[in-house]
Amino acid sequence: MLSKTASPWIVSWDLLEKIASRLADIQESEGYRTNIGATITLEPSQHSDELVTGLTLVSLGIRRDEAKPQGRHRIMQAVAEATVPSSLEEAHVQAHAIAADIEDALDEWIPLPNALPVQVEDIVFLDRPEGLPVVAVQVALTIRYRR
Repeated sequence: MLSKTASPWIVSWDLLEKIASRLADIQESEGYRTNIGATITLEPSQHSDELVTGLTLVSLGIRRDEAKPQGRHRIMQAVAEATVPSSLEEAHVQAHAIAADIEDALDEWIPLPNALPVQVEDIVFLDRPEGLPVVAVQVALTIRYRR
């Protein structure tokens, strides 16, 4: 496991951790529609319990911001993928509520002083992807920051 003291700190990972922390606030007790913030992982894997709603946040890649060719500006593409057990009544409507909660939580929010607000780019709904007993929603994110 990486740590700040073991190696130079990685800004992109710090961004993912801050975003995950923000998404953890998605709780009905905080005024959101769902409790998707209760179960978040930063590793690209299926949740171990197919009967539990879960959220995975992963980066898809990082590239230089071509609009700022002389600087150290970067663009990170990430995806927040939530899975909802399809056995739940209203699983599909829950997926829509989760997408709305993610968008609301990140709206105009800035994760770090050297970053711009997280942008929600696309929302895709998957009904039982790869035969899994879940409905999934993928929220594509773009994060612009300075290294």
